[in-house]
Amino acid sequence: MLDIRKIKVISFDLDNTLYDNQPVIKLAEKISQEYLMSEFKKQNKEFNVELLVETRKKLFKHKNVAYDNLTFLRQECLRHVCAALSNSESIVQRATEIFIELRQQASIPEEIVSMIKRLSKGYTLVSITNGNCDANNLVIGQYFDKNYSPQQGYRAKPHMAMYQKVMEDYQITPQQLLHVGDEEKTDGLGAGNTGCQFYLLKPFASSEGFNNIIKDFLLFLT
Repeated sequence: MLDIRKIKVISFDLDNTLYDNQPVIKLAEKISQEYLMSEFKKQNKEFNVELLVETRKKLFKHKNVAYDNLTFLRQECLRHVCAALSNSESIVQRATEIFIELRQQASIPEEIVSMIKRLSKGYTLVSITNGNCDANNLVIGQYFDKNYSPQQGYRAKPHMAMYQKVMEDYQITPQQLLHVGDEEKTDGLGAGNTGCQFYLLKPFASSEGFNNIIKDFLLFLT
């Protein structure tokens, strides 16, 4: 059972917890692929989107811990697809940069911004994400004390590494950390393995109503 009296630090997942991830990812993929198509065309070659997708699936199945870093995984996929191009590495790097730049431009609802601002007055807030969006680049970034992701070398959720690092950094017990996320298999399992408290927050994937979900979460913490 959750015990709010013990909570000192709240860690938030980002994608689909604090913003709808699909539009920003869709746009980032579209623009980066348009760049790739242009570069392939310059060298009289055809860019194969299906090959990129299949390569990603194959690499992900390898269970290589290095692929917990999704930016590195993306670059490895692009290296396979762009191998026949001259100056392929510079193309890989630029395509990655385009994706990451757009990846940071998530649209966060005002209700979420207000919620985070309010919670920051009573708790220390951090982010724990498997993705490659840096909370520092978001409008809510000012309210997070620290941010943790595999881009910094940590294992991805549900591995315990990032949760344990939060507890180490703030000198707290597992029950003093509440993790908030939208996925049971990553957020919930990772928190459970570490002994942390967990709250399932899915405001963008529920018929219950966005405002009601946010309201219930705030009521839980007050």
